[in-house]
Amino acid sequence: MKKLVLSTALLLGLGAAQTAQAQAALLLGRLVGIGVSSAIGASRSAKLTPEQKAAQQQAAAQNLANQAAAERNAAGWAAPTELVMHRTPAAQLPKQAAEQITTLEAQLDACHAAMLASPTGPVCPPEQRAAIQQAAMGVARAKPGFDLHPYQQEMAYYMAEDARRQQAAAPSAPAK
Repeated sequence: MKKLVLSTALLLGLGAAQTAQAQAALLLGRLVGIGVSSAIGASRSAKLTPEQKAAQQQAAAQNLANQAAAERNAAGWAAPTELVMHRTPAAQLPKQAAEQITTLEAQLDACHAAMLASPTGPVCPPEQRAAIQQAAMGVARAKPGFDLHPYQQEMAYYMAEDARRQQAAAPSAPAK
């Protein structure tokens, strides 16, 4: 099971980082990989209290966000310029992962709704990112060969929009 999840995360993280979309997919693949290893570590520490588990998950989500920002800045990451929402029609959902795919799509829909609700508010807060990451891991576990690339691209767009909004909200330094 662990090899399956790790190999899926590795496959998600592979790809040339020559285009902005490839870089976004690589970034999200790494985030999923980090989340998978966090989930494995969390399953090994079954003796933690619910409060400790919640604090650990929140710290892991914050760490993922910090690492993603650092990687984007270091790689000269270019944000996807257009939003492409991919939704699998109900008739085409694979039986093994239908519930997990529906959950992932619902999480992405929540980000889309937040983006449309406010021109300056957060699009995808860290808790939402963690939920999307868990949903993607659920899909990878339920249907290992399922193509998560369209969902990765959509998530990359939301992350880029969040970053753009944060930059716009940050006061610029006064010129001297």
